[in-house]
Amino acid sequence: MSARSDITTVVVRDGVIAELGGDDLLRHLVGLGTEVTEVDGVLAPGFVDPHTHFSQYAAARARAVDCRVPTVRTIPEALDALSDGLREGRLCGPWLVGYGNLFYDQKLAERRLPTRDELDSVSRTHPIVVHCGGHVSVLNSAALELVRVERFLGSTEGLWGRPVVELDSAGRPTGVVGEIDRHLGIPEPDHEELVDAFTSVYRSEFLRYGVTTIGEMVESERNLNALAAASRSAAVPARFGLYAMAPSFAPHDQALQWVREADLGGRLIACGTKVFADGGYSARNAASLTEYSCDHAPHPGYHGKLNLERSALIAALESTQAAGVQLAIHANGTRAQQEALDAVSAAGPIRRGGVRIEHLGNVLEEPQKTVRRWRDTGVLPVMQPGFLTNFIADFVPMLFPTTGTRGRMPLRTILDEGIWPAFSSDVAIGGEAGASNPFATIASAVGRKGYWGRRVEPHEAITVGEALRCHTLSAAESLAMSGHVGTIEVGAHADLITLDRDPRAVGVDDIADIRVTRTWIGGVLEFEEAYA
Repeated sequence: MSARSDITTVVVRDGVIAELGGDDLLRHLVGLGTEVTEVDGVLAPGFVDPHTHFSQYAAARARAVDCRVPTVRTIPEALDALSDGLREGRLCGPWLVGYGNLFYDQKLAERRLPTRDELDSVSRTHPIVVHCGGHVSVLNSAALELVRVERFLGSTEGLWGRPVVELDSAGRPTGVVGEIDRHLGIPEPDHEELVDAFTSVYRSEFLRYGVTTIGEMVESERNLNALAAASRSAAVPARFGLYAMAPSFAPHDQALQWVREADLGGRLIACGTKVFADGGYSARNAASLTEYSCDHAPHPGYHGKLNLERSALIAALESTQAAGVQLAIHANGTRAQQEALDAVSAAGPIRRGGVRIEHLGNVLEEPQKTVRRWRDTGVLPVMQPGFLTNFIADFVPMLFPTTGTRGRMPLRTILDEGIWPAFSSDVAIGGEAGASNPFATIASAVGRKGYWGRRVEPHEAITVGEALRCHTLSAAESLAMSGHVGTIEVGAHADLITLDRDPRAVGVDDIADIRVTRTWIGGVLEFEEAYA
């Protein structure tokens, strides 16, 4: 994470790394009376997490009921948690909101989602929603009546993918919906509550893990205003690269105009826009070249759903390239990723760093051939190795029995082809506990353990050093912040962390337990372990 391996002294002036050197430099500075901080353990640059839904996650943590496995393990336990939340008055307006994990239907003991009737047993008067990750939710009868989900049947472009409304054999909504959460009309917390939530969650779930720079997917002006306030007050001292999500934040042309005109100042930078080529695997909505298994498809021959046609992707590419800002394309499934790459090729040469493809490389049917195409198109892959553990290793093969057992996040192949992907958490409502810890992500990339603890495709493992680079230098590049964050170099921001041990010298099973003992942002000590 630095061009030099002989550094024992880092000089910080005005929040920036001013000099690097050895013991001779230290002795010279001590002679000048310079303030010196001794570092125990390992000094490293602060982590960069270039793809999060920080605002959404923090707002949910403030009011919603945590129904994630293993906090609860069964549907009755989830219903009990919701009932407790109702008694405690944890409401968003009239709504009772809960959240479970991605692939909640496979992690609960019953291997299914709660039904609308089961949610009705908690309340028939309050609308109830249980978010199961960012793509699929379950509604009770009161919520279904309030939202009128039938209006989304046959809809085209959705918020995070094409809308899904599941129907039973009688044509009655089951309560399971996908990609329409922002259409539910759930009242958002007020400004001060959001600022407090952002402050608490950043300090407890990001700062303590050494995350000093965040790529935030912005979905509402209210969240943006609260984040700006928290940043100005230094309650949330992290640096943020912001991506306006279309159409959640605004239609793409309006979102792009906001990015071009935004002048937020301080540590908030408008980097680009984000669009959705498809939806999520958990909603059985990721667009795939291979058909889904019959057990997980609404009809034979189902391949998921494209959310944006190639022409729409090309239009978004051309407009962002002309404006000189980044475009982030959400593409989960193999067909959506191919469509995104085809659109980039059709749009002509792209500016270096101008196009990110989020989740690129989840599953590759022809890893080496496909990765070489990434290199030819010049796109930046932003990957989430934590997803390998959370669902890709064990649950994607369930969806695609013929193709889902190979090419799952083939990191060794990707690096051997000369591609350095950016690593991120994609923390959102329903994210796994501890997912915001970069060392959890690194442990997944190195150890390659699935949800049930079994190693998968171990030949695709990478080293700890390589994973660290992906979560610092490469992650900074994906935010167009190379040389400024994620590195210990002269001229970079003095965003630094100390670790209780060298990550390269511990066993695979101990990586996630490495502790950050101190964190500086801009040279200011923002976190220190009480017993460090």
